[in-house]
Amino acid sequence: MAGFIDDLSTLHVTRCGLAHEGRADRAFCHRAARADNLACAHTTARWRLKAALDARAAAFVPGAADALARWHALDLAVGRADHDRTRAEAAGDRAAVAAAVAAHDAAAGALAALLADARGEVADAASGSASGS
Repeated sequence: MAGFIDDLSTLHVTRCGLAHEGRADRAFCHRAARADNLACAHTTARWRLKAALDARAAAFVPGAADALARWHALDLAVGRADHDRTRAEAAGDRAAVAAAVAAHDAAAGALAALLADARGEVADAASGSASGS
C-alpha cells in the first residue's frame, strides 16, 4: 500500500465554482490545472483515489467499502453538477447555475474529507506494517 501514499500525496481539492479556469469558450481547464484536482469535472484524478480505495476494499480494511461507496456518489455528484450548470447556463437560469455550483462545492468538500481520511488510513497502515504490527 505504500505506493498509494505517494499517489495520493499530489491530489488536492480546489473549489473552482465550475469556472473552468475562466475560459470564455467553456472548454476544459488546462491539463495542469485539472491533473491532480479531485473536484474538477474533467479530470481522471478521482480514479487515483478510487484505486487506493479499491485496494483497501480488496484487503478487507474496515470501512473501506463505505469509503468506496462515498467515492462513487461524489464522482457522480461532480459530473452531475457540471452538466446541470451547462444546461442552466444555456437556459439563462442564474438560480440553477448557482444551485449547480453549490452542489459542486458540497461534493468538493466531501471529496476533500474523503481524501484526508484515505491519506490517514493509508499512512496508518504503512506505519503499522513498518513497525511490524
